[in-house]
Amino acid sequence: MQLPGCAQQVVAATALLIIAACTDLQPTQTENPLTVPGDRKDIVSVCYSPADHSRVDIQTVALKLCGQDAVTVTPWRIDKYLNDCPILKKTRVSFLCVKGVR
Repeated sequence: MQLPGCAQQVVAATALLIIAACTDLQPTQTENPLTVPGDRKDIVSVCYSPADHSRVDIQTVALKLCGQDAVTVTPWRIDKYLNDCPILKKTRVSFLCVKGVR
């Protein structure tokens, strides 16, 4: 079924707006890999898009997820397939939270 020219332009413009709105998604928390025991509270996982997010962006989100006692995060594992991340942020990185000395 062929749409009139004006309707095609409206559909194309709407699709472009939706795609543009989804490209600015920030890194977000996700589930840890299944290999991480449930009692390990020192591991956090973040979904992100390698094309849109810098290492600093991702580490900042991970550090916030670790809590106030954490002073830094260390990358532990990266998963690009079969993870719980949405399609526009398909890479998951898991970090070890490094606590400060008291």
